[in-house]
Amino acid sequence: LTQLHLWGNKGLHGTIPDTFGRLVNLHTLYLDKNNLEGGIGFVVSLKKLKHLDLSENKLRGQIPHGLGGISTLYDLRLSQNHFSGALPFSMIQLTSLQTLLLDNNAFGGSLPSVVGGLKNIVSLRLHENDFIGTLPSFAGAQFLMEAHLDENDFSGGIPHFGSKSLRDLFLGKNSLTGTIPDSFDEKRELEVLSLRANRLIGSIPKSLAKATALKKLDLSFNKFSGEIFEDLSNLIQLREFRLNDNHFEGTFPNFLGSFQQLEVVNVNNNLLTGDLALPLAVGDLEYLKEFAFQNNELKGVVPEFICDLLLDVLTADCWGTSSPIDCPCCTQCY
Repeated sequence: LTQLHLWGNKGLHGTIPDTFGRLVNLHTLYLDKNNLEGGIGFVVSLKKLKHLDLSENKLRGQIPHGLGGISTLYDLRLSQNHFSGALPFSMIQLTSLQTLLLDNNAFGGSLPSVVGGLKNIVSLRLHENDFIGTLPSFAGAQFLMEAHLDENDFSGGIPHFGSKSLRDLFLGKNSLTGTIPDSFDEKRELEVLSLRANRLIGSIPKSLAKATALKKLDLSFNKFSGEIFEDLSNLIQLREFRLNDNHFEGTFPNFLGSFQQLEVVNVNNNLLTGDLALPLAVGDLEYLKEFAFQNNELKGVVPEFICDLLLDVLTADCWGTSSPIDCPCCTQCY
């Protein structure tokens, strides 16, 4: 027996029998989307395993140290279980590993440098766990396309990501500090950059304007400052522009009309000043659904061509008779 597919039944429950460890020729084991419980010690005997998917069960315990001895493994999926403990250092031996999905568990401790040293890793999802400490360098992970490291408690600075193929980078809801590295001129494939809800400071690096494939930019709920510079108008694929709850200053970014695919603009709760002089091009943003710019120091009138967009969310400082913003069509005034 080389393949065993028992995924998606939900009727499978109880523990996985230790006798599974006798299936020594197995290279594919799919038991995902069931109600299985207990540990996974049996896997250390499956030395020819290439694909292991045990996600969406009720499994618990730690990843066995012997997992690192399965040198053939290149697809490991343990998402959405109750696993805990630290990742074993033996994982450095998994040199063929391309997919590592451990999200939505209770893994903890610091992330060993071996994770950043997985040279063939393409997809890495460790989000919604209890990891702490600094993130390792991913300079050697030259094939990395997606890194989901959000919703942990990582601290320290943003590490170096060496892959020029990086598409999705999620680092939000951690305790990261420092500034954004000025190295995004190398990230021409990057589509998602989410740094929300950290403790990051400084200004937006000029190199970010060269990441022209960006579709989602989320820097919200940090301590960023400086101006929202006009070179960002090069990001013409942008769909979500979330810079809210920071200390950005200067004038309103009137280049938003360049983003023809734009769906969400959140620049509220900053220190923007001056007149709200929205160009006519903003009225042509047919996909725009959410536009929030309240709690700044802006003044002016929301033009009729914005009202004609019939936005789901349009919020401004328009409360009361002496408000700085005149907005006849806002969904909520502050």
